[in-house]
Amino acid sequence: MDRKDDMDLESLKNMLSDVPDTDEFDLDSIIAEVSGQAPAKAAEPMPKAAAEPEKPVEPQPAPAAETKAEEPQTAPRNKKDKTAKKAAETAAAAHESVEEAREARIAAREQKMAERERRTVQKIAERQARREAKLAEKEAAEQAAEQQEIVEEAAAEEASRKASISRKQARAARIAADQAEEEEDIKLVDPEAAMHAARRRSGILSFRSLLVLILAAAAAYLSFAPSFEALPLPVVLDILQNPTIGIGALAALQILALLIGIDVFGNGFSSLLHGRPARGTLVSFAELASLLHCASLLVFPDQGGVAVPYTVVSILLLYAEMREARGRSLAQARSYRAVCEAEQPLAVYSHYDSEIDACNAVKCPLYDASSFLTEIERPDTVDRFSLIYTPIALALAIILSLVASFNCGEPVRFFWAFSAILSVSAPIGLLCAFGASYKNTASRLLRSGAAIAGARQANLLRGTEKVMLLENDLFPTGSIELEAIDNLGRITDEQILGCAAALTESAGLELGRVLTDTTKERFGITFTARDVRLVEGGVTGAVGTSRIVLGTAALMVKMGVPIESGHKGQINMYLVVDNALAGVLTMRYQTTKNTYKAMRLMRRMHMNAVLAVRDFNISPAMIEEEFDLRRGFADQPDPTGVDRLLNPNYAKGDAPAAILTREGAGPFMQVLRGADKLAGAVRSALTLGTFAGLLGMLIVFYLLYQNAADALPVMNILLYQLIWYIPVFIITQQTR
Repeated sequence: MDRKDDMDLESLKNMLSDVPDTDEFDLDSIIAEVSGQAPAKAAEPMPKAAAEPEKPVEPQPAPAAETKAEEPQTAPRNKKDKTAKKAAETAAAAHESVEEAREARIAAREQKMAERERRTVQKIAERQARREAKLAEKEAAEQAAEQQEIVEEAAAEEASRKASISRKQARAARIAADQAEEEEDIKLVDPEAAMHAARRRSGILSFRSLLVLILAAAAAYLSFAPSFEALPLPVVLDILQNPTIGIGALAALQILALLIGIDVFGNGFSSLLHGRPARGTLVSFAELASLLHCASLLVFPDQGGVAVPYTVVSILLLYAEMREARGRSLAQARSYRAVCEAEQPLAVYSHYDSEIDACNAVKCPLYDASSFLTEIERPDTVDRFSLIYTPIALALAIILSLVASFNCGEPVRFFWAFSAILSVSAPIGLLCAFGASYKNTASRLLRSGAAIAGARQANLLRGTEKVMLLENDLFPTGSIELEAIDNLGRITDEQILGCAAALTESAGLELGRVLTDTTKERFGITFTARDVRLVEGGVTGAVGTSRIVLGTAALMVKMGVPIESGHKGQINMYLVVDNALAGVLTMRYQTTKNTYKAMRLMRRMHMNAVLAVRDFNISPAMIEEEFDLRRGFADQPDPTGVDRLLNPNYAKGDAPAAILTREGAGPFMQVLRGADKLAGAVRSALTLGTFAGLLGMLIVFYLLYQNAADALPVMNILLYQLIWYIPVFIITQQTR
């Protein structure tokens, strides 16, 4: 509804009629304006009056003079109209003032709101900027911490690697220094003369040790017969009834045994005087202590303790030392024989490869023939062990003997205590820890066409992690043959075979020799290849004016040449002439019996293979499939790594551990297997012997300290020696 319709015009007129009739109001004009009708005469606009927005300004009448001056003089003046006009002008001015004030307030309010919104947006932006800055700083700090952690881990790994390498280098330097020091005392002789000398010495020691064993049996009979009524014994030789003659007979047997093994007996004292005590030193002191014990029993018959000296035990120790020397001499004779029989022997080295941080067992030419002879004569593992054990055992025996004898208040019992402790300080298993195992290993390796320098070099080979295998090791001569040629019609079969033979022969592959021989057998055409280059999966070159590529299926896939899959047990080589497939050569790689056994032996020994081969048909997957090996058994470096491994100077500077007189993986693996068994047997025998010796010395000392002579007869000492020798004997038999 319109706003005007709501107004009661009559009421408004009645209300305004009370207004005095002056010239200030024109009632008819006001009513006409309110009712929407145009007034009879338009009112002139009045100037705006300043007024407070809150309080409306009351209209002020204008002076009459000014009104009269403004009105035209010709028109008649109506006082009532003039008043109405002024009132309308005043109301309009008041209305405009109110509107302007309201608009001003609205504008001010909007300006304040805009300013507040601007400040709010600015604060939000500043807060967001601070938050983003903090997040950026936090992320930067986290990234810096992560980067620092990565750098520290890398530095730690590098430091650890350098430390590990430095330890290995320090070990290598120490070994080199020891070798240089030991080489000063090594005098080399002709291999053939050394072979005959070692064989002659082993024969003499075998015969003399048999005589010593007979004397030991005689001493055992004289020692045990008085305690067994079933054993007949003349009364004059009975130690219990006639101790002087009985003990004298035992001493005579021992002296006779010393004369038979005088070289072994003398070497024990000689090595001690030269500052290199050996196991024979303990044997020599045990012989001497037994003689002193016999003499003390003859001079002081009522000293107490045992009545029978430990002569049989000391003679048995001398026999064990002579058998050890005999086994070592016989093993050296067999090693010298292998050197004499080999025309161009290969050497087996334990080489530390700094590129892969691993020790590899490699075959390389024997750079210096005298180097292997030096390794044979070099002091072995047991000799280095004796430098530590012999002084400790000898000093411990002297100290414990003094304590046990003075504890009883009878210093004369020192000889008994000294003889008893020395009788167990050098167990038979410790004395026979090396000779028999070395002899068995050398005998087996000689039949396989190889020889090993000793237990020290065997221990180096046992520490190898990988075995470097060549093409001839995997597939000897005659195990690779051409099955068929699939001609695609571009060139003849003779040309396909000739091109393939030319490329592989120029690349120096064993496959080239096979193809060349096949070409000659078929009276084919031989070509000359130029610009031959080995690539991953094949070989490329130029024959005549054509560009030739010979490779595997993988290389053809890279080149985009469509091919067909090969057959099981066969290997296909694809010949591409001028970017077009010309033919397929089907090859067969046959595994020989000896090679298969060698690879299975390597698997049982938990060793991995490094394939140093240039033949692109031979790959780790192919070797694992052909020889039924586990996945990851074989590893093959890139062509650059293969060239580095095949460098003749790859292991130059290392000491040879063994030599090979035959090629192939069979002799190579026999050397590694023999080295593993020899090193393990020697280590086990030394461990058992050391434990038996130290434990026996403590047990004997305790019994001597308690003056328990009944617990230390000859039979108990002899049984102790034999019981601890049984496991060593079983370990030695495993090296056959």
